[in-house]
Amino acid sequence: MRKSSIFAISIFLLALCLTACDSGDIEEHGYSTASGGLTLRFRAQLSSQDDWEETGYGIVLAGFSDQSSYAVLQRPIPLASMNGEEMEMVVSNVSNSISTMELAVTNTLRKRIVTFRTVSLEAYKGRVDTIDIDLGRIDVGLSGFMQQGIFNQACIQCHGGNGRKAGTLDLTDGMALQQLIDVPSSQKPGYTRIVSGDAEGSLLRMILHEGGENLLNYNHTEVLSSQFKESLEDVKNLIDEWINSL
Repeated sequence: MRKSSIFAISIFLLALCLTACDSGDIEEHGYSTASGGLTLRFRAQLSSQDDWEETGYGIVLAGFSDQSSYAVLQRPIPLASMNGEEMEMVVSNVSNSISTMELAVTNTLRKRIVTFRTVSLEAYKGRVDTIDIDLGRIDVGLSGFMQQGIFNQACIQCHGGNGRKAGTLDLTDGMALQQLIDVPSSQKPGYTRIVSGDAEGSLLRMILHEGGENLLNYNHTEVLSSQFKESLEDVKNLIDEWINSL
């Protein structure tokens, strides 16, 4: 009798479990997993004649929050992809803490040095489909870094922008290199704006470093330090790298 009772109770409990599994409760309530964030598919045509790995810096697609110059996430772009042909890179799990995705130069600590392109993610918040973003054609070599990251950001306001050409110098795209490289200074006789392969002997470097504040009529060290407050030494190092590579 005791064995029969135990058997009957066991059958009852098994039936109860099977009923619960088939009741639809699990399917109805489910288990929601945390959202993986945005999925972004970037396309670009990147070109570079330089091996960035030799400089200690890299070209990356990186996500930044508003509060920090260090990347929350980043995806390195292989040198082989910088051949001028269209490349595609998918970046997944882009969280809501990231406000911008940037094609940028970062150092080994993932700190932003300069940015080639910036994409604000505000308009994409909540999207669950893959978002296509075309960055276009970009020179991401050291010359491109100088034009887009330095001249366009800190110099053309006085040198070529809005028709102004302080010191008769035009640093806009297409003009900067031919007016800088191995060209004598019009403001400082005996000096050359940039001496190919010789950063130390170039006037450009002199006016951007301590001691060069009074070489010309304007303090250019202040311009650079105000524009690149958090990455000033890195920017100066890369300017030297560029001049020495010419």
